[in-house]
Amino acid sequence: MIRNFTTEAVVLRKTRVGEIHKSLTLFSRDRGLINAMAHGAFKMKSRLRTTSEPFHVARVYLYHDPVRDQYKITDMESLATSDGLRRSVQRYYAASLWAEAVIRSYGGGENFSALYDLLVASLRLLESSPDRSVAPLSCQYLMRFLEILGRMPDLEHCGLCASELDSRDGAYLSPEEQLLICGRCARPGAMHLPAGALRYLQMTLQVPLQAAFRVGLEEESLRSLKEAVYFLVQAALETNLNVLRSGVGIL
Repeated sequence: MIRNFTTEAVVLRKTRVGEIHKSLTLFSRDRGLINAMAHGAFKMKSRLRTTSEPFHVARVYLYHDPVRDQYKITDMESLATSDGLRRSVQRYYAASLWAEAVIRSYGGGENFSALYDLLVASLRLLESSPDRSVAPLSCQYLMRFLEILGRMPDLEHCGLCASELDSRDGAYLSPEEQLLICGRCARPGAMHLPAGALRYLQMTLQVPLQAAFRVGLEEESLRSLKEAVYFLVQAALETNLNVLRSGVGIL
């Protein structure tokens, strides 16, 4: 059994252990979620101090103890820093939301490599995004996250009657089935997705993330889109996300 191995990973979360150690949750492209100890990572002169911070992308050298089924980090080489995320509260909260979604979904299940690529690409765009672009980018990430999980609703047809959704009228969200539905099938009080938000999703989710990132969305449609996307993600994960609760007014 191979005990030493190397993998490319994103640091999703850190927890202090004792005075100088860190317990890290890593997301690896070829192994999914890994919980590992970084001994001495809180020491000022430790090689692991900066590379073991959240959202850092690194080449990670690990040792696996098969008896205890525990992982220990022996070294980390930086591939991409996360300095830009810490210069903006909005950017940091968005990255934290994405990380929590990855953890709650157990790394996307069998599709962890696709989710890893999406996360790294999104973090790269987020790193230098102006604050006004953070929310649309987060919606892009979360909708593509739902697609990887197999939980993205049909954007072209009513989820109940299968009629074509009219992009001039928008759509409604059925909370029971987590589907987009037409006005004829919507119940009173159903969450409305405005025409601009529906057209935005239909157009941007068909193109690469980099191209979608350049498409704007007016404020009213963005507010409704965020509400719908946050609902869909939490319904898919069957749990409320802590970052959404603590980030009210920021995300």
